[in-house]
Amino acid sequence: MASTGYPKVPLKAWRQLRTKAQSAPTTKFTPEVVAAQAGMASPDSAATNIVGPMRRLGVFDKDGALTERGNKWRVDSTYAEACQEILEEVYPPDLAALTDDAGAPDSEKVRTWFDHKGFGKSNGGQMASTYVMIATKRPPEAGAAEPTKTTAKVMSSKKPAPTRKASLTNGVSYEAEAKPSLDPPDSRGPNVHLDIQIHIPADSTPEQIDHIFESMARHLYKQ
Repeated sequence: MASTGYPKVPLKAWRQLRTKAQSAPTTKFTPEVVAAQAGMASPDSAATNIVGPMRRLGVFDKDGALTERGNKWRVDSTYAEACQEILEEVYPPDLAALTDDAGAPDSEKVRTWFDHKGFGKSNGGQMASTYVMIATKRPPEAGAAEPTKTTAKVMSSKKPAPTRKASLTNGVSYEAEAKPSLDPPDSRGPNVHLDIQIHIPADSTPEQIDHIFESMARHLYKQ
């Protein structure tokens, strides 16, 4: 398996397919159907990037129908069982040891493991993300909601600034608007109230989210 790589399935597609499987379990997930559902450029792209990997994971059969494992995968109560079957069949046992203190898969350690296998940065990162998604064994919809929009309030003693809009990275953007604070001013000068909205893609990884906030800090607080 290592010579050809491991399956790569984006979290967004994983959730879309699972939602469809829950509502219509008899669906045939052919490249044409998946391309239309996911808004992909072509059936060939869907076949290579989603349908093929899902077959390798044993969730779809050669015709695109849900397998026995696929039917476990679509149901919340048996989702973890399906994930365990995938881990035992597709991935080597040493990956199971790469966990944090709470026993959850450690994304940094997993990423390092894939790096050591000689995969490229982007390729290995996608393989690692797919493994972590499966090894978590928790339905994405039932887990902690991924941030799509985060609002933070920051108090500053700097002078008010006009509304700022900027792009950070990977489609992430923020809007910041300075407003007078209702709090009484202190001896250091007027208080400024900043309303900040951060727009984060739903399929961002925890590492990408960390980079987003680091980048935001550089944009907002650089002198």
